[in-house]
Amino acid sequence: MYETYEQQMKDSDMIFKQLTSGGDLSHDECKRMLVMLYVPDMTISRAGISHAMKRIDEYFTKGE
Repeated sequence: MYETYEQQMKDSDMIFKQLTSGGDLSHDECKRMLVMLYVPDMTISRAGISHAMKRIDEYFTKGE
């Protein structure tokens, strides 16, 4: 399946916001949730998931 850049960013934004907006998940918990909830969902772009993972890594390492 070919995803547009816009769809990839939309998926990345959705995942990132859902996992970081509560503020009570750790870095490892966010990554685990991303893999458990979004990777099996074939309606979400693989590139969007990958981009969200990178954003989550940057979000948590920014404060260190």
